[in-house]
Amino acid sequence: MERNLKVVITGGPGSGKSSLIAALKKKGHLCYEEFSRQLIDDGKKRGMENFFLENPLAFSKGLIEERIAQYIAAHSLPLNHPHPWVFFDRGLPDVIAYLNVMGEKSDSLDLNIKNYPYDRVVFLPPWETIYCKDEQRMENFEQARVLSEALWDAYSKMSFPLFELNKGTLTERVDELEKYLLQ
Repeated sequence: MERNLKVVITGGPGSGKSSLIAALKKKGHLCYEEFSRQLIDDGKKRGMENFFLENPLAFSKGLIEERIAQYIAAHSLPLNHPHPWVFFDRGLPDVIAYLNVMGEKSDSLDLNIKNYPYDRVVFLPPWETIYCKDEQRMENFEQARVLSEALWDAYSKMSFPLFELNKGTLTERVDELEKYLLQ
């Protein structure tokens, strides 16, 4: 392996992605955190209750710009021994999945995902036990489940290799993920 593998952690809201990213970071892995919460906060500062719901295309353009910037930054990183992976809390196909659920067309977005291939996609399934709403996560659990299905479909249609991570403690999930990546 001459470069770090790019690994997306995805799944519906409240499935444990951010907690998993934090645990991976704590173990010394290279990680890029989700940017949507920052965009939502920026929208609130401009008087929007929910930037995504009020202007999904503008919100999505902001996400795309940041995710491409993260991708480019990760691509230029030197190989990180002994952890040769770079983790992303969500990837570019997530944008399309969310727009599809909203009934918005993503055609107007200049997004050529083939230019930004991920090596692996780790999918976290809906998990009602850990799901909770907060200031930025306004979906109920059923809406989170619908988004989860849309995410699985988006990545599958784009032929990304999907691996579903089992539910479990953070330690169990990190161990299972590292074992999978070492195969």
